[in-house]
Amino acid sequence: MNRREFLKISGIACASLFAGTSRISASEPTADLVLVNGTVVTVDQLDSVVQAIAVKNGRILDAGNDARIRRYIGHSTKIIDLAGDTVTPGLIDAHAHLPFFGQRENGTWVNLQQCQTKDEVLSKLSERTKGIPKGTWVSAWGIADFTFNFLNRKDLDRVSKEHPILATQTSGQWGFASTLALEISGIDKNTPDPPGAEIRRSMMGTPTGLLLHYQALYLVRRMLPQISYEKFKEAVLFAQNLYAKEGVTAIHDNFFQVTELSSSNSVENYLTALSSNKMPLRVKLWPYMPNLQQAQRGITDIFSGKDPAPDSDYRKLALLRRENPSLFADLWGGWKLATDGGGPTSLFYQNRLALPMHKEKELNEMVKLFHETGQQISVHAVGDKAVDLTITSFLNALKSYPRKDHRHRIEHALAPSPIALDRMAEHGIVVCTHPQWIFKWFDDKPLLKRLDMEQGVIPLRSYLHHNIPVALGADPPAFPLYKPQLALWQAAARITEEKYQFSTSEAIPVKTALRLQTMGSAYAGFQERDLGSIEKGKCADLVVWEENFCTAPVNRIKDIKAKMTMVGGSVVYDRDRSP
Repeated sequence: MNRREFLKISGIACASLFAGTSRISASEPTADLVLVNGTVVTVDQLDSVVQAIAVKNGRILDAGNDARIRRYIGHSTKIIDLAGDTVTPGLIDAHAHLPFFGQRENGTWVNLQQCQTKDEVLSKLSERTKGIPKGTWVSAWGIADFTFNFLNRKDLDRVSKEHPILATQTSGQWGFASTLALEISGIDKNTPDPPGAEIRRSMMGTPTGLLLHYQALYLVRRMLPQISYEKFKEAVLFAQNLYAKEGVTAIHDNFFQVTELSSSNSVENYLTALSSNKMPLRVKLWPYMPNLQQAQRGITDIFSGKDPAPDSDYRKLALLRRENPSLFADLWGGWKLATDGGGPTSLFYQNRLALPMHKEKELNEMVKLFHETGQQISVHAVGDKAVDLTITSFLNALKSYPRKDHRHRIEHALAPSPIALDRMAEHGIVVCTHPQWIFKWFDDKPLLKRLDMEQGVIPLRSYLHHNIPVALGADPPAFPLYKPQLALWQAAARITEEKYQFSTSEAIPVKTALRLQTMGSAYAGFQERDLGSIEKGKCADLVVWEENFCTAPVNRIKDIKAKMTMVGGSVVYDRDRSP
């Protein structure tokens, strides 16, 4: 019997399915939906496992054994017989970049993720230039190679001298522009390096096409034609549907773009899309702030209560906060900063190529500004030195303006020192990290292999031993693989694609990893009252799985599929009904 046959509306059908079910008493509410006869992994404080769930008005009415939940069945209750299937809370990806992810996956940008060689990359770019008018931009994302000399403008010029081309490395931290793209963007030998970024040059001072860090990349990206609202919405919806298929019900977008780093309509497009009630998943936003000047402007325009200038990048956010404060509160996470880059530019003490995003004084001033205005701060910090600088900036702000339950976040934190762990624990700092990176990215990283032996890489067990709150995210499109099952698997397995075994002393059980991907991520976004576990009063964000993560063999975890995903009790993905 398939799932469609288990959806029943009438109380008569219910009685025929479940012998001995009593009619609901007048004192008990009638559920809109019940799920029975399953293995419900609640992720509550007791790690309870029950059989059934009742849902009303999009929230959990009750969870318990079948007999208890059947009391909530009325004439209009929909019923799903799980037939033994496992249910968990909806998974929360605590670090993603939805518009970029969607544009990479739906073909708006050339997707280079599967290209292994330069020739493959150039061939893929060449395919896009065929049949499009001269002067049309070619934008691509996903170069897998981590070396700065992988491409240059002359390579891209061989693809086309008549189409401006920008090809971004998968991390999003650097990319390569063709000669025409550089010319259109006004980048030449006299263009100064933006703060915290670099325009790589030849011995003669001519730009090679390599642009390091966001501010350099966006000298070119800001010249790209504006995407229409329909195309933008299509990309965001595409990304959300991919996530829904994998059991994700909520997302933290940690690089919501405002300021000069984005096209002028991207803020309005994103907020309009998320406000449209057409998006299946829950989203929270942390706008990225590139410098102190923009940080000051953002605080003033959004939170001062004064009308921002008509040309303000923050006007749409300010109007949303004023006109629909409840929606603003649902969408608003805080502010995003970056201490270092990624790959070769990560700020490790042992990395000579490290490129800081900010001078320490500016980083401290930005953190202090956001902290003192009551905002949560999410800081990209990959290397151990970047983590130390970020923690120091948090502590300086806390010293001048003590604040309880700030939940400031460090994103990535690959290899913090033991002292850093102590400081995080003492001051309530949250970590959002990505065990799946071990599998795909750490084979050719001798520094990380050395640090794994010295101080631990993605040290989940140490984080939890220190009582540091941990969230998990996939970081697409920066990371090529977005499925959260990979994080659950690698949290326990810690093995690379080429079978190099990272230290198992930092491994955690899959059941614990599931808690980090649900309650841990909810806590990181101040969402734990509504999301992250299956408990009375919480949102009915639920996933039905074909197998139980908590009992399956570790190496099976990555392949377990969702059968049904619900957000607020509404089905947003059903494998039986999907094409």
